[in-house]
Amino acid sequence: MENKFVRYGVVLLVIAAACAGSLAVVNRFTREVIKQNDLIVQNEARQKAMLTATAFKPDETKKVSDADGELEFIPAFEGDKQIGYVTTVTSKGYNGDIVFMLGVGMDGKVTGLSVVSNSETPGLGARVSEGPWQDHWKGVDASYTFKKTTDAFAGATISPTAVYNGIIRALTLFNKEVK
Repeated sequence: MENKFVRYGVVLLVIAAACAGSLAVVNRFTREVIKQNDLIVQNEARQKAMLTATAFKPDETKKVSDADGELEFIPAFEGDKQIGYVTTVTSKGYNGDIVFMLGVGMDGKVTGLSVVSNSETPGLGARVSEGPWQDHWKGVDASYTFKKTTDAFAGATISPTAVYNGIIRALTLFNKEVK
């Protein structure tokens, strides 16, 4: 009886070691591809958040923080003229984090918003990823107050509120620390 448990334990140990080794090898070969794909997604989101930008300068990023964490404001340029910043904001939604790229003009108003990832309920909270709703925020500044009838969806207020809170947080930090 005892040998049977030892034998099963050894078999499970060998299988677990083989699986861990396989995952390590796959991770090593895919790490760079995953980084490159993340960079492509980030650049596309930056461009959506700041449509007129022709260049972003991550090496001139301004890092600011508050009680909720740190935001990195990346300068955006149209030709040689700086037209604003883009920042990645993470807000707590209904099912998890909502990550979006926010463009902020030099006047402190939203130039665009692009949701990078979310795990909200399909058909409800996930509507924060829809273009028309994201365009709704263009021109908003830090003094904007959330209007449930126009800013939220029927049956889903947590996700739009989370995005709104992230926008106001970023705009407030921009006005205090970056502008």
